[in-house]
Formats: sequence, structure tokens, C-alpha cells
Amino acid sequence: MARQHPIRDAGLALSLLTAIPTRAKWPEDGQTQVAAWFPAVGGLLGMVGYGLAKLAETTGAVHRAPYLVAALIVVAWALLTRILHWDGLADVADGYWGSHDQTRRLEIMSDSHTGAFGATAVALVALVEVAAMGSFLADHQFLILLAAVFARFSATAAAWFGTPARPGGLGRSVMGRPTASSVCLVVVVVGLAVLALFLGYGIAGAALAACGLVVALGVPHMLALRFGGVTGDVMGASVLITEALLLAGFALVL
Repeated sequence: MARQHPIRDAGLALSLLTAIPTRAKWPEDGQTQVAAWFPAVGGLLGMVGYGLAKLAETTGAVHRAPYLVAALIVVAWALLTRILHWDGLADVADGYWGSHDQTRRLEIMSDSHTGAFGATAVALVALVEVAAMGSFLADHQFLILLAAVFARFSATAAAWFGTPARPGGLGRSVMGRPTASSVCLVVVVVGLAVLALFLGYGIAGAALAACGLVVALGVPHMLALRFGGVTGDVMGASVLITEALLLAGFALVL
């Protein structure tokens, strides 16, 4: 049985999904459980967003200019993640609509240039996130944290249940079968988010939590069908699409 390295894997997940440097090194054999820590990293990012919202509340800005505060939170998240997910979203959009050939889609996705499809997707997802978050920011700041957890769970789902579209690449490095302890970690973190929604909002919160789980599991699968598997870009796009859909659900239901 392979030895577990939870501290190393946590550090790798933190350095992979955020701009926070760590001393964790990728093992030579490539065997890690990094994906298990994605929802926890999402929780940390969510705490940053929640903290910014609370700060805006103390100054009254959240009531005077909620959509501006929401935009600043989205910007803060983008900067903290090195715009990694947004780059993935742009690449996936260009590849998704840029060709009818699967091989060509992967080539387009690997191109460093952003086309019209990618730019449009980034603008639309950012618009939905800001509009949705701004509409409930004055009264339900804690929902920001929960959305970030569910969003990163989508990347975990892609890593555990998807197949790699390429033999190498960032996505392939975090994919693989999870261990029992990794599953327990994800269940605890995501389970706490589900419980918080239920305790805070009753049946409506439970329904949104169920929808969040379905979206987090379904979005990477739907994207992977288009590309013949999962890539790092697919994971990044899944995070943002899941996040936007869940924030919109919060705004419309709660």
C-alpha cells in the first residue's frame, strides 16, 4: 500500500490552485492525492471572499455599492488563483466551439491565444458571478464561501471520475483513483457545506446543495465529452461554470 503524504498533498493543492507559494514538491512517481484537497482550498478562497464582504459591510459599502463589492471579490479570487481558472475557461470555450474535430479541439485549447469564443465566455461568466453575488451580498455573505467549496469539488470530480484527454499535462498530474482517506476528506469538507446550507436555509438550502453536487459532478463530465477526456483547462472551466451556476441559484432561490 502506498504511503500517504497529506501535508505534501495539501501544499501541492494550495500552490496549484492559488498564488500562495509552498515548499511542497511533486513526487517523482507522480502518485499524489492532491485533488482531495481542492474543496478545502476552495474553502480558504471562500473565506477570503467572505472576509472582504464582511469588511465591506462594516464600512457600509456592501449596501451602497453591492455589485462593485462583488466585482472586487471576483477580481480578488482571480488574482489569488493566478487567473488560472479563467484561462482554462477561455481555452475550453475556444476549443468547444472552435471545431467539429476532437483532435483539433485539443489543439485549439493548447493555443496560448484567446479567441472570440474564449473572450465571450469569460465576460459572460464574470457577469453572472458579479450580478448574482451582488444581489445577495448584503444579507447572505456566507454563501460566497459555500459556492467556492462546491466549485472546487467539480475539479475533484473531474480528477477522480474522468479520464485524461492527453498522456501528459496539468490535468493528468492530479488524476487517479482516490484512497479511502481522500474520500473521507472530501466528504467532510463538502458535507459541511451541504449541512450549512440545510441549517441556514432549510429545504431550499438542501435543494440547492443537491443541485450544487449534481452540477459539480455533471459539468466536468459534459465538457470532457467534447474533448475526449479531462484536461487542466477542463478542470478550471468546470470550477468557474459550477461557481457561476451556484451563485445564480443562490440569488434566484434564497
